[in-house]
Amino acid sequence: MGGYPEPAYGPGPGTYQEPAYGPGPGGYPPPGGYPGPGYPPPPAQKPGTNGFAIASLIFGIIGGVLLGFIFGFIALSQIKRTGQNGRGLALAGVILSSMWTIIIVLAIILAVTTAPTRDTGGSVTEGGSISATALQVGDCVNGLRNSTNLSSLPGVPCAQPHEGEVFAVFDLPAGDYPGSAAVDDQVSRECNDRLTAYSPSAGSDPDVGLFSVYPLEQNWNRGDRQVVCLATAASGSTATGSIKGK
Repeated sequence: MGGYPEPAYGPGPGTYQEPAYGPGPGGYPPPGGYPGPGYPPPPAQKPGTNGFAIASLIFGIIGGVLLGFIFGFIALSQIKRTGQNGRGLALAGVILSSMWTIIIVLAIILAVTTAPTRDTGGSVTEGGSISATALQVGDCVNGLRNSTNLSSLPGVPCAQPHEGEVFAVFDLPAGDYPGSAAVDDQVSRECNDRLTAYSPSAGSDPDVGLFSVYPLEQNWNRGDRQVVCLATAASGSTATGSIKGK
């Protein structure tokens, strides 16, 4: 009693406090070696669209069947591994390539099944559709009067009734398109000259008419110069047998 009070140590009021370390307010920065607050990780980058998927779709649209398939399957494999975008594009490219494949196969089957049968001399022995660019001298055909599209004609053996017989096939001279009137005039003269060589009597026979197939301007500009000359039965009738050499 009567002495000085002992100083109190602890967190109570009026006592001495040790300096605080850490990020709290009023604290001293942590001494060296103590980790401070970290930075957040950078945001993850969103994967882009797979380039092979885009290429597959493009080739699928334009009919590049083989490349459409190849790029499509490569894209699907990469997308599964990397998580990139473009799976729908790759699938579309593969599907379009499949559709093109079906169309091509059907066209080949149709061409084979409808093509005429020819003997060793090239004469048609069994009827079928003949492309206008594949007509040969001696072919007998129908469909000249009823068709607005002469890209192909039904060929028949000449012993059967037919509307026309091919007696000449030739190319016009190369050069710029001379105009429809000039082409008409040249084709008419050339076909008339060749008819007499094929059938000496046909030129003076009133029952024999002339029909020709030749390129329009758009085909001319693509390099097509072929002319096909046909002798036709007059007055809407049909002929039986060939006029060659008669």
